[in-house]
Amino acid sequence: VYQQWVANGYSAKWCTEHFVHQKSLKKVREVRGQLEELMSQQRIPINSCGTDWDVVRKAICSGYFHNAAKLRGIGEYVNLRTKIPCHLHPTSALYGLGYTPDYIVYHEVMYTVKQYMQTVTAVEPYWLPPLGP
Repeated sequence: VYQQWVANGYSAKWCTEHFVHQKSLKKVREVRGQLEELMSQQRIPINSCGTDWDVVRKAICSGYFHNAAKLRGIGEYVNLRTKIPCHLHPTSALYGLGYTPDYIVYHEVMYTVKQYMQTVTAVEPYWLPPLGP
């Protein structure tokens, strides 16, 4: 999505036509710039993962392993460390995916009528043990 936005000149119109929040992509551009600057300062070569998304998912998993959760029932997850139950937020891309991943990691929990996880990524269960305490 980001590469397409860049190819279209960071167009607000492109975002609207493709149902993407321009504000989110601007934040992505900002963070990406910060990462590129840090890597340049440390003389670390910039390499793309291409289409190997597992590399990205593993990196997210390593940072958020403490917020790992396992599917417990229909739409309900339980945090593996705290045992607190939580649900996918209805705005999550995983919510309407058609299947529910068995394991996920999340950034935060939002408390409303239920406890909803936000910024959720599906992970493989065998990625978790090496990352835990």
